[in-house]
Amino acid sequence: MSRTLASAAPATTPRADPRHDAAGFRPDIEGLRALCVGAVVAFHAFPAMLPGGFIGVDVFFVISGFLITQLLVREIEATGRIDLVDFWARRIRRILPAATLVLCATAVMALFVSAIDARLIGRHIIAAALFYYNWRQAGEAVDYLAQDDRDNPLLHYWSLAVEEQFYLVWPLLLAGTALWLKRCAPRQPAGAAIGIVVGVIAVASLTYCVAVTWANPALAFFDTFARAWQLLAGAMAAVAANGMRSRRPGLSGAIGVACVGVLIASCLLISERTAYPGVAAVAPTLAAALLLLFGGAPGAWPSAILSAAPLRYVGRISFSWYLWHWPLIVFAGMTAAGSGEAPGEAQSAPALIAIAVSFSLAAATYRFVEQPFRHSVALKASRRKTYAVGALLIAAGAASGVAMRAFGPDTVALGNGTFMSLTAIKQDRPVIYSDRCLLRFEDVSYSPCVYGAAAGTRTVVLFGDSHAGNWFSAIDTAARKQGWRLLVRIKASCRPIEAEQIRGNGQPYPECEAWRSRVMAELIATKPDLIVVSSMTNPLPAASEQVTFRWLAGIAPTVVMRDTPVLPETPGDCLKRTSNAGDCVWRFEDLRSPNSYPKSKSADLPAGVSILDVNPRICPNGVCRAITDGRVLMSDKHHLSDSFSRTLAGEFERLLAPAGK
Repeated sequence: MSRTLASAAPATTPRADPRHDAAGFRPDIEGLRALCVGAVVAFHAFPAMLPGGFIGVDVFFVISGFLITQLLVREIEATGRIDLVDFWARRIRRILPAATLVLCATAVMALFVSAIDARLIGRHIIAAALFYYNWRQAGEAVDYLAQDDRDNPLLHYWSLAVEEQFYLVWPLLLAGTALWLKRCAPRQPAGAAIGIVVGVIAVASLTYCVAVTWANPALAFFDTFARAWQLLAGAMAAVAANGMRSRRPGLSGAIGVACVGVLIASCLLISERTAYPGVAAVAPTLAAALLLLFGGAPGAWPSAILSAAPLRYVGRISFSWYLWHWPLIVFAGMTAAGSGEAPGEAQSAPALIAIAVSFSLAAATYRFVEQPFRHSVALKASRRKTYAVGALLIAAGAASGVAMRAFGPDTVALGNGTFMSLTAIKQDRPVIYSDRCLLRFEDVSYSPCVYGAAAGTRTVVLFGDSHAGNWFSAIDTAARKQGWRLLVRIKASCRPIEAEQIRGNGQPYPECEAWRSRVMAELIATKPDLIVVSSMTNPLPAASEQVTFRWLAGIAPTVVMRDTPVLPETPGDCLKRTSNAGDCVWRFEDLRSPNSYPKSKSADLPAGVSILDVNPRICPNGVCRAITDGRVLMSDKHHLSDSFSRTLAGEFERLLAPAGK
């Protein structure tokens, strides 16, 4: 999973309500929010410039936990209870108007960006409007063929979903604690009891986060409970600050400088290759919590700097800026790619324009949407009206998603008088995906995955990473015809090469080695009649290939598949962008890597191993076409469609027929 888009929404807590916060408003927190949203925006637009800018997720979560808990604890101390209905009404007025506006605006903008899959965006909008987007993204992140995160203009809504889930559950827990205190321990200080609750849950959440980050980084990044400890770090700071009588400016200033230094270092040293959140998130989270705890001392620095008027203004509009900036950066990048710029990344000029436009929209949204709803006399006077407006806003956001999903442009011309939906193109994948015979990252064990002629007396094994799946349908068809049994042993991004491997995010991939060892042991025990091995082109050394080839040759005759090219864009995107299949063509030599798998030359292969190259069938006459033999060539940039793969069955019939006689 790419971390490029993984940042959190700015803390969405308004200025402390005087009814709940006698100590008054903290201007330095507004300044801190400004710096954090600036880091997030810079990271999204120019990730190489600030590789750890996504730590804004930690700071924003900590700020949210701090401000919300501070309000709730003081309400408990003043009244002995929490007015939950009023609390959630304030959240509705503060969050839903701007969040819904940007969702609906994104739906409209998506209609004018050719590379956007409107119906897929519709599904994303529904999840974002109903605040379960983080769980949807967690599910997609562990799907090997999930859409590239950089093309998802709504990914940033995952963090808003986490905060809203926190705002739903945390007040209930505190209200329960307050009720217990009132009935069972009326003399017990509320702060002490709440501190215990915060500490126990935070420790459990952090332990879970570290464990899941190691086992399943994608899930850990989006899992609400894996993120809860960061919100609770802010909550603990709020409880501690509530009990502090005074803060010495000198000590507070020194701690503040150290904390800011940690946050800056985190932005520079943490990157997408860091195991995150996990242990790496402790430093920025703790620094943010301490900065909030000690930053309120009068005259303390850097709090005085964070209270500067320009920073405070940016902090005030940070919620709206966060909502607007990412969709515009994504659309700018797609527009640049469609005009011939490098695909997948917003170029400098479009990115700068997107930042400027999003800032302007944020200022307007704050002035004409956020403020009027938050301070509406009519809504403040009537909770019923507030909840009715909230329901209408949620319904409007979800309805825009439903409309996009049902009616968004989805059909492209194949150039031969036929049409096909983008959804169907993306889903034109072999059955091994739905059968779970293409293992995901965390999988090690596997089911039998028997195809072809199940009762056949001869066995062929298809072994490799997801690019081995390119050949499944062709081999399956040939195996059925020739009476061979086909065993599928494929795992996502796990090259069939005896070398230590890592995931795309730079993290260790121990599941790959464990799975490979199991498969090799099975092959030795079962001794199949033929092995077909395939891999995506990779930087691993040719010597490591040779080790694997010698092992496989010692088991059975082995055929190594020459890897397929990687297209600059998906056929579906090109067909939608150009509306002309004749424009979606690419020269094979421009796409093929000089180190295409296998790197080993035929003359260097051990006896019993041969190379099969079917690229002349895939890209006839050295030209790769989005539509080949009347079928869409690939379902994405580098996986053959199931429909096209079946047209290659003849290549494998010839491979199996001699051995089957």
